[in-house]
Amino acid sequence: MSLYASWVHGNSAFLERIGAENAKDKDSVLAAFNGFHGDIVNLGGSAAAACVRFGAFARFVVYDLGSQNLPKSGAFWCHYAIPTPVIVADRRAEADTVLINYESSDISALSIAAVHVWDGNKRIFINDSPPVSADGFNGGIPGLALNPGVNPNLARIFAGDIQRRPIFFGVGVSLLIRAREARADFLEIRSVGIDFQVP
Repeated sequence: MSLYASWVHGNSAFLERIGAENAKDKDSVLAAFNGFHGDIVNLGGSAAAACVRFGAFARFVVYDLGSQNLPKSGAFWCHYAIPTPVIVADRRAEADTVLINYESSDISALSIAAVHVWDGNKRIFINDSPPVSADGFNGGIPGLALNPGVNPNLARIFAGDIQRRPIFFGVGVSLLIRAREARADFLEIRSVGIDFQVP
C-alpha cells in the first residue's frame, strides 16, 4: 500500500450560486445570479458573501448589503477540484482522507458547516456537522507566515475519514460555509487536500 497526497491552494475556490441547482434555462440561470456576478453571492435578507483571493488564502466575508453594518446570517457552498490519481501503476487509487487547513476570525460567527467529497457525480463522503475549534484548523500557522522556515502543525487541520473509496473519476470537495450573526468576521481557506491509498 502506498500513499498519494493531492492538495490545492485555498485561493482556487469556486463559489456556488444560491439556487444553482435550478439553473437549467435563461430565466433560471439569471435568477441564480440574482444580479450578482463573480465572487459575490446574494444570501437573501440584505446579506451577501464575497470570496476575496490572496496569495496565501481565499478569504470569505459575509456582510450587510444595506447602508448599515448589521450582523448577517446565511450559508453558501464553495468547491475545490482536487487533482486526482485515478490509476497509479496499473492500480485504482482509493480516497482515504479529506483535509482542510482553514482559520476563522470568530468560529462561532463564521465556520465550515458541512464537508462533502465527490467522485464525479457520486458523493463518497458527507459530514454535516464537522468539529470546530476555538481558533480554527489553522495548521498551527495563524495569519500570514512570511518566514519560509515556519513549520506547520499538521495535527491542527480538519481531517475526515473517507473509508478508502475506490476512485473512478475526478474528486471535488464541497464546503458549506455558514454565518451566524457575522459582522466584520472572515473565514480563510488555506488549502484543501485528499490523501489517496494505492493498494
